[in-house]
Amino acid sequence: MKIGLLGLIISDLSDVDYNKLRFAKDLGFHGLGAHLNVPADTISDETVETVKQVFADQQMPFLQLWGPYPRIISADEDERKAGVKGAQDIARLAAKLGVPASGVRPTSLSPHGDWAPHPDNYTEEAEDRLVQSLKEILEVADGEGVKIVLETHVTTTLDTAETIKRVIERTGSSNLKVNIDPVNFMGSPRVACHPAATINNVFDLLGEYVDTVHVKDFYFENRFVVQITETVVGTGMMDLDTVLKRSAELSPDIYVVIEHLPVNLIPLAKRNLTEKINQLGISLG
Repeated sequence: MKIGLLGLIISDLSDVDYNKLRFAKDLGFHGLGAHLNVPADTISDETVETVKQVFADQQMPFLQLWGPYPRIISADEDERKAGVKGAQDIARLAAKLGVPASGVRPTSLSPHGDWAPHPDNYTEEAEDRLVQSLKEILEVADGEGVKIVLETHVTTTLDTAETIKRVIERTGSSNLKVNIDPVNFMGSPRVACHPAATINNVFDLLGEYVDTVHVKDFYFENRFVVQITETVVGTGMMDLDTVLKRSAELSPDIYVVIEHLPVNLIPLAKRNLTEKINQLGISLG
């Protein structure tokens, strides 16, 4: 098992330097991903070469590339096509950088953001548009030799393991993978209080498609009525034993990835995750 990190690089990649990667390497991370905060087609070839050199010099694997684009499930065909192009551009940039996987989120029909809920996210029409968009994104990714990795959440069209599996199979592509993020399936207090059943169901149905596993934690905020909030690995309610054991069963080289933390909390999360992996007797590194 290897430990990766997302969230250290959220930028136009111009801030990728030796100090940033050395910070991750000194903490013992085995690989990094990056989130663009600008469209992929705005990244210059000069920046690409600099980033490649820094990663190579630090011998740090570049795991995945994510970035922004318009809604790929939009009923507005012009918007949907713009979203597809944006996701295709991320795959093209990943290929230039030598990154093996490009991330795709399903987006949302809500005007409040890609992860905001909307009732029409769960319709057959939204799923059909998502499948069509993924097929078009995959056409480019296949040609570039880059995997497409889905990020999922209960607020989106990709809300359950059953739906995710169906969407993957509908594309007919062996190049479409999924990032399992157990916290993103914690959609109700009943599920969150007893997460093992949901975790096992997700791994049972999606194990053959997994590229990476995001390892986070969560807790209930003391609010009316309930708020399920992410927190540092090892400080919340997540059944990490089940997550890590099921991850290790997939591959001895599986990446479990920490994300969504400010820089000052990354060392604590890394330490807690490493200790838990060692406690479980899982080989690390």
